[in-house]
Formats: sequence, structure tokens, C-alpha cells
Amino acid sequence: MDLREDKYRLNKDIPIPLYYQIKRMILNDLSSGKLKEGDPLPTETEFCDNLEISRPTVRQALNELVSEGVLIRKKKSGTFVAQPKIELPVCIGVEDLKRSIEQTGRECSIEILDLCVLDAVEEVNMKLKLDAKESLIYLKRMWLAGETPVAYTATYLSRSQFGQVLEGEFRSITLPDFLKLHYGVEVDSRDTKVNATLASKFDLELLQINRTRASLLCIMDVGKAGDQPVYYSVTRYRGDQVSLKYMA
Repeated sequence: MDLREDKYRLNKDIPIPLYYQIKRMILNDLSSGKLKEGDPLPTETEFCDNLEISRPTVRQALNELVSEGVLIRKKKSGTFVAQPKIELPVCIGVEDLKRSIEQTGRECSIEILDLCVLDAVEEVNMKLKLDAKESLIYLKRMWLAGETPVAYTATYLSRSQFGQVLEGEFRSITLPDFLKLHYGVEVDSRDTKVNATLASKFDLELLQINRTRASLLCIMDVGKAGDQPVYYSVTRYRGDQVSLKYMA
């Protein structure tokens, strides 16, 4: 990206913000193939000197592209084109995230953060159509692409119905596969709700996000066998690592 080329000139006579014009320059170079994964970007000083703009303007453009997952900053090295986001079809749940990550050429691992019994949670018990006092199994997992955490999920099931889940090894088997194998229960549909949210301090630490503000995709699922709710999951995906893909 040689900022001395004529095509990298800003138009200061139109109402389009300068920082946005810089973003479009970078995105255009990405779409044309001029910039590729791993390529370094010019420094903020080079942007300022060649485009005759202020550092805050450059920083706003780069910060937005970093937060969107297009660019990545490496300490003491600079700003680089990031790996493409993991595209997750909305019809595919978190249980298939491993396959989606591996399709990008990256290795995927799953960490079990918690697997225990909880007292009844009113909202969850209602979603699962359980007695208000029935205890729950709580399964919390993290998905990593290489060494980068991309999502974590909290899943709830009936303890009385699915007690063997407490003995499961969910690094190597999905929850639906486990339920089908041990209980003959086949999860064949999902009620799904998607929200965009800002990461909490807990989210930032758990997902190793090095910013004070970051967007997450929050997906709430009720997995069903026929009309019967089987499990309830809340998954938080890093907005800079994962995008949802709607397929017509």
C-alpha cells in the first residue's frame, strides 16, 4: 500500500468524513487483492505525512477496522491485515463451530471451563419446561481458533433427565451427539435469538480481548427434540472473529 500513489488522495470538499475515506481505501485494497492476510499497513505517521491529515483521524479509521476484525495490531510491530473472520451460518449452532473454524485452515480446540450441578434457575427452567425447583446441569465451554478464544457458551440441561452429561468428555464429542448416543435423544430443531452486545469486563478477560470496548454476538438457543426442549445455551462470539451468515 504505497500512499504516494494518486489513488490514495482524500477529497476534503465532500461531506464524507476523512476517517471513513481512509477506511474505504483499505477495504478497497483488500477486496481487490492488493492487500492480503498478514500484510503490514503503513504507520500512522506515514498516513499523516502522505495524506496530510491528523493522527486522530488516522487512528479512528484504523481503530474501527481493528474492532471489526479486519486489521490486527501487534505490539512493537505495527498493524497488519487480520485473518478472515469465521463465517458461521445462522442455521448452524455452536456445537458445529469446531468444523467452521477448521474450514478456515485453523486448528480448533475446546476447553471445558465448568461442568457442575446448579440449583434451579427460574428463567432457564421455564425455557426447558421443567419444574420450578428442578436442579440443572451447567456446562461451560470455550472454543479457540489456534490460540485465540473466539466464543464461549453456557449450556443448561435437566439433571434428572440427563445426569450422564456430568461424566461426558466434551472436548471430543458434541452435546447433541452425546445425547443421541447415551439417551437416544436427537436434537432436530432450535429456537434461536441473536443479539449484539458490548463485552463486559468478564468477557474481555475470558476472551482475551485487549480493548476496553468490544462487540459480541450473543446467541440464545433452545435445542429441541420434536416439541420437547432439551437444552438451553447462551453463546457469546467475538465480533472481531466471527460473523453470522444468512443463507437464503
